[in-house]
Amino acid sequence: MQPPKSTLTHSLTLLLLLSITLMIAQVPEPDGAGVQPGVLPDDWIVGGPKCMEVPEFQVHEYNEDFYILRQSGCSHYEKPFLYLIFGDEKAILFDTGAGVAQVFRTVNETIEKWLQRKGRESIPLEVVHTHNHGDHTAGDAQFKNRPNVTFVSAELGEVKKFFGFTQWPEQVVNYDLGNRVLEIFGVPGHEQASIAIYDRQTGVLITGDIVYPGRLYINEPDAFKASIQRMLDFTRNRVVTHVLGCHIEQTDTPYLEYPIGTIYQPNEHRLELSRGHLLELHDVVRDLKGELPRIALRDMTIYPVTPQIWEALRARRKEVEDRQRTSMWNQSQPEETTP
Repeated sequence: MQPPKSTLTHSLTLLLLLSITLMIAQVPEPDGAGVQPGVLPDDWIVGGPKCMEVPEFQVHEYNEDFYILRQSGCSHYEKPFLYLIFGDEKAILFDTGAGVAQVFRTVNETIEKWLQRKGRESIPLEVVHTHNHGDHTAGDAQFKNRPNVTFVSAELGEVKKFFGFTQWPEQVVNYDLGNRVLEIFGVPGHEQASIAIYDRQTGVLITGDIVYPGRLYINEPDAFKASIQRMLDFTRNRVVTHVLGCHIEQTDTPYLEYPIGTIYQPNEHRLELSRGHLLELHDVVRDLKGELPRIALRDMTIYPVTPQIWEALRARRKEVEDRQRTSMWNQSQPEETTP
């Protein structure tokens, strides 16, 4: 027996309305938007003022299957964020940190605790990268040739091969961890192998170093503009709870950043940004032609770089880091860093 025509029409109308709702990334009620909630901390480990008291990594549980690792400035001035996400069939780690920190030990301890909580004996781990820069790949050797670990080089060719990209960087690849799909696409401009990762389960968009509260170092202006447009287009029809990058270099005072090389950041900006920041970036760079100028925004700085600029930045970084590192390990006279 077929349903009455009015009932069928009503069902199709509801389906259409639901589809429209999903397409415009809006939901009819403030009921959580169907994503799994999580919590971000009020404060992250910032390095100091006494480095003897600071661990190499802070492990934060966003929720029981999503973890954020923040490396201490006492360990390395870059203070990168790493992301560890669990599905039913495998876990994935984005980035391996900076310097010589014992990242494998921290990640392994986190996995062991997760397994204990879930009553499981093991889960395969895949190690990939948001992009191919040393402050995100320094711990790679610690994961190579480990049992139950698949390591993927940060080289563009290896990234494309592993995720199955056939049209880089425009293609959106669905990558399943087991009842948890990540959507991954290319966002070059800062570095040619940069990727963005959208977690459908939490609505979090991980952006690496292409967008975060700090200096957006741009090596390829045209690619950067296209990547901002790509992220904006991608998020137009998706619920976005947070935009999470891999650094904080901005203070909590608008338009004020920490100097490159800063170890101790006692009043830093929050990690999380929103789609509104993508819109702001898009509006600023959309009509600019050719080389981008340096532009300070409220929560970040558009920061084009050349070899000469990199050389000056490295010299400034060494000066700031050397001065602060001495004071951070001097327990009797800790020095407050002035941005």
